Amino acid sequence: GNGTYSDADRGSIQIEIEQLTDEINRIADQAQYNQMHMLSNKSASQNVKTAEELGMQPAKINTPASLSGAQTSWTLRVHVGANQDEAIAVNIYAANVANLFSGEGAQAAQTAPVQEGAQQEGAQQPTPATAPSQGGVNSPVNVTTTVDANTSLAKIENAIRMVSDQRANLGAFQNRLESIKDSTEYAME
Repeated sequence: GNGTYSDADRGSIQIEIEQLTDEINRIADQAQYNQMHMLSNKSASQNVKTAEELGMQPAKINTPASLSGAQTSWTLRVHVGANQDEAIAVNIYAANVANLFSGEGAQAAQTAPVQEGAQQEGAQQPTPATAPSQGGVNSPVNVTTTVDANTSLAKIENAIRMVSDQRANLGAFQNRLESIKDSTEYAME
């Protein structure tokens, strides 16, 4: 660093960062998509409703989606198509400030692969994404020293990359499901 900020300046900036961190966590806990808390630390299975709960009658060629995993990461697998082994899957991880930053240094961003097409039972599944573990520091972003500020910037860049990758994977999964739905509707006409 160039020494522009005094210790008092860095202390004030740290207080603001802690407030912003609290706001990010609040948004992550309250953000909903289709009435599901996608970014919370709640188990994903708490957010999923069965077809029966939604008043839907499942088609004979499809099976209900399956959801498995821990609170920091889970996999959504949907059977699609007429063949028994046709499925798509997407891995999702919980996102909040604690999960996006590691305690010491920046964690490498991890992507959640989308598996498409035929998959036999027992076949190799895509490796689930794992969110970085929370480290042993009080605040995941610390700017009280030049070294800490530079480390925090690296953490923020990796966190942004993780969120962007997750959004891209979820968007691709949604597009694939919409394509399958459209194809099925066209085939039924």
